[in-house]
Amino acid sequence: MNFKQIGSFLLVLTLLSAKQTGCSHKQQAVGAPKVATSTRSAATLKDKLAKRDLKKLQNLSASLQLSVDQNGQNLSANGNLIWVRDSIVWFNVKKFGIEAMRALITKDSVFLLNRLEKTYTAKGLESLQYEYQLPAGFELIQSAILANAWMFSDVPLQSDLEAGLHRLSGNNDQYIARYWMEEGSFLLQKESFVQKKDAKMVTIGFSQYQKLTDNSIFPTVRSFEAVDPETGAMFVQASLSDIEINSGKSYKFEVPAHYKRIF
Repeated sequence: MNFKQIGSFLLVLTLLSAKQTGCSHKQQAVGAPKVATSTRSAATLKDKLAKRDLKKLQNLSASLQLSVDQNGQNLSANGNLIWVRDSIVWFNVKKFGIEAMRALITKDSVFLLNRLEKTYTAKGLESLQYEYQLPAGFELIQSAILANAWMFSDVPLQSDLEAGLHRLSGNNDQYIARYWMEEGSFLLQKESFVQKKDAKMVTIGFSQYQKLTDNSIFPTVRSFEAVDPETGAMFVQASLSDIEINSGKSYKFEVPAHYKRIF
C-alpha cells in the first residue's frame, strides 16, 4: 500500500474519529450506554436521530491521524483537515513532516495532488462512490463527519433489537440499510449499506461520544470498513486532534503547472 492508496482512502472521510481539543471547547465524557431491552417504534427512533442538531457547526479544522489495514497491509499517516458545511472537504497527508498528498472534495468533484510523483487527478465524485460502495456523495460524507445518520428517501424502516442496541433496517431495489442506536441517549453507533447486486458493504462506526461545553455531542472514535467479495476488506480508523470549530480557517488547493494529470 502506498501514498496514492492512502490519499484515496482518506477521501472517504466518513471514518473520522474526533478527539476534541479546540480553543474554547472542553469535553466531558458522556455516561455509559444503557442496554436496550424493549423495542421502540421506527418512528420514535427516527425522531430521536433527527433531534441531534449540529446546525451551529459550520466549519471545522483539525490535525488528522490515520490507520489503514487492507489485506494484511498496514499503514499510518498524519495530516490536516478542513471541512466547510455544504461546500468542501480539504485535507493533506504527511509522512516524516513532508506533505505527500493534498486533496479537495467538493459537492460534485474530487481533486488529488500527489506531491511525491508530481501528478494530479480530477474526477467526478461518483467515482469515489463507486470505489467505496457509497450510496451517496457529499451529503453522506458530511453526515458522517457530523455523526448524523444518512437515510434513503425511499426506504421504509422497521425496528428491532440487536446486541443490546436499537436497530433500524430496511431496503429498496439496490441497497439494504441498517442503523444501530444506544438506549437512553439514542446516539448513532454505526450504520451500514449493502449493495444487493454484488454484496459489497460499507459500515461506518461511531463510539466514545464526548459532550462539549456548548452541549454538542461528538464521537471521539470512528471507523470505516468496506467489504468487496472480489477484492477483500479494508478497515480504516482515524483520530482528530487540535480541533477548531467555526474558526473559518483558510485552505489552498492549486495544481502546479508542471504536474501531469493522470486518470
